[in-house]
Amino acid sequence: MSMNAAKNRILILGAAGFIGTNLTLRLLEEKERLLLFDRPDAVYPAKVQKAIRDGKAGRIDGSFSEPNAEGWLTLIPQLFEVDTVYHLISTTCPTNSNQDVAVEMEENLIATVRFLDACVKAGVKKVVFLSSGGTVYGKEHTGICREEEEAFPITSYGVQKLAIEKMLYLYHEMYGLDYRIVRLSNPYGPYQRPNGVQGVVTTFTWKALNGQPIEIYGDGSVVRDYIYISDAIDGILKIARGEKKNRLYNLGRGEGRSVADVVEAITKVLGKRPEVIYRPTRPVDVPVNVLDISRFKEDFGTFEPVSLQTGIRRLLDFFTEQEA
Repeated sequence: MSMNAAKNRILILGAAGFIGTNLTLRLLEEKERLLLFDRPDAVYPAKVQKAIRDGKAGRIDGSFSEPNAEGWLTLIPQLFEVDTVYHLISTTCPTNSNQDVAVEMEENLIATVRFLDACVKAGVKKVVFLSSGGTVYGKEHTGICREEEEAFPITSYGVQKLAIEKMLYLYHEMYGLDYRIVRLSNPYGPYQRPNGVQGVVTTFTWKALNGQPIEIYGDGSVVRDYIYISDAIDGILKIARGEKKNRLYNLGRGEGRSVADVVEAITKVLGKRPEVIYRPTRPVDVPVNVLDISRFKEDFGTFEPVSLQTGIRRLLDFFTEQEA
């Protein structure tokens, strides 16, 4: 068998994270051949650990920012068998970026370029990159964000994402490396850390369930586009597998809800109002960010993600099952 004959493996970078875990579980259901990459201290949920033990997925540990192209081929010799890569890794998030921009660029942008060099050498066909619909557009827009608009991020996190998008375009032009870019809104749901620095809906729901106060930065008027994780995975896979002329897509519910709306939805689902503590507004918080998903709908048809209340109810069920 030639080196490229078995090219149907999928590599997930950041497989133990929130999106990576949900994507892994979906692709395991579909019986895909998976390689899972994350930090050595990454903790996978029980279902994924069992799949690794049963040989249904391969686990590779390492630091994303350390290897050069040759280093990647040594670390992941199976890269020669990989058809598609899902790039979900970022060493920063919007709220803690801007602290050391040079280091952040080294760990994310430069590290991605080195990885893309390895993909070219290994003959990988496609890279699917999870960008950020919430940060790349910045605040110089009407609040409704469209793919064709110029983007002016106000965090280095957003700049990193935008720069990686441009690198993918460049590598497609230079080497024919196919790619898809998903500018995802604000996902929430099972396996998102309720005590992390991202995920308003998940964090608020967890705290309300456990009788802890909710902290809101500003007056609760900040508007975001929240999407339940299973709907996000549906959309990501449609984009990844689609063969349309577009390679860049917004992905969200396509409607905005304020932070105050999130609290109201949690109150309705739980039947009790959580305690709210208000904190000063943060400079990294764009006032309104809602994704226009008309391009996605035009290319892939009807998209009907669940409502915020339904998503919160599902999330509560997940938390309850985990504690049982």
